[in-house]
Amino acid sequence: MRVLITGASGLIGSRLVSALESEHDLRLGDIRPADDPRAVLLDVTQPESVRAAMQDMDAVVHTAIASGHEGDFEDDAFNQRRFDVNVKGTWNVLEATRLAGVRRFVYTSSLTVVWGYAAPQWVASDAPARPVGTYAVTKHLGETLCEQFAKSHGLSVVCLRISKPIDLTDPTWKRRRLRPQWIAFPDLLEAYRLALVAPDIGFEIITVVGDSTCRRWDLSRAEQVLGYRPRHRLEDLGYELGDENEPLTVPPG
Repeated sequence: MRVLITGASGLIGSRLVSALESEHDLRLGDIRPADDPRAVLLDVTQPESVRAAMQDMDAVVHTAIASGHEGDFEDDAFNQRRFDVNVKGTWNVLEATRLAGVRRFVYTSSLTVVWGYAAPQWVASDAPARPVGTYAVTKHLGETLCEQFAKSHGLSVVCLRISKPIDLTDPTWKRRRLRPQWIAFPDLLEAYRLALVAPDIGFEIITVVGDSTCRRWDLSRAEQVLGYRPRHRLEDLGYELGDENEPLTVPPG
């Protein structure tokens, strides 16, 4: 299958390349130039740029986001950028998908879309949105756009509500406690791989988080719709789990 990855130089997109390239013919779209013959310049805020990159594709994995800050950072200028990239950009990619006749669209949403469900409440895989913060709002709006395109234009769309992925090859993560919902990168990449090829999907919102004894986020839709099974439990791999509000970044030193 011919697959366009948006945000292909980003944290998730760059790892998806190695996870998918043995099974699919990839086109790597990003606003930053890359030294790869499969790379194309793609600015999701520019419709013409997206439409050019989408030509002759069978599927798209949309990972492009407004980067530069993590967590609940709020700033007028950056929030404008968030809406431009995460909302307008998602519209542009969906519209280009429709115009090019591409069928499968995999959208990178966020667990923050349902962050308003306080512990210890169990959170369904496709629970109604309770976003916390501007980033979560933009991701929820992206889900809404995805649903509209699926229902109005017949796109096959999977929205993955993901948590922060952890690089198992980076030893610095073992110097601190992790949030219990964080996920090992290999499991996250497997969810994307399955989302590309799962049959009979119209529109689905699917939560993908790390499995642990503290998990309160439902994985049943991932299991039933995608055939997903997590293989890495961070607590079993020597990582210490803390609470849901542990700091996001690794401390220096």
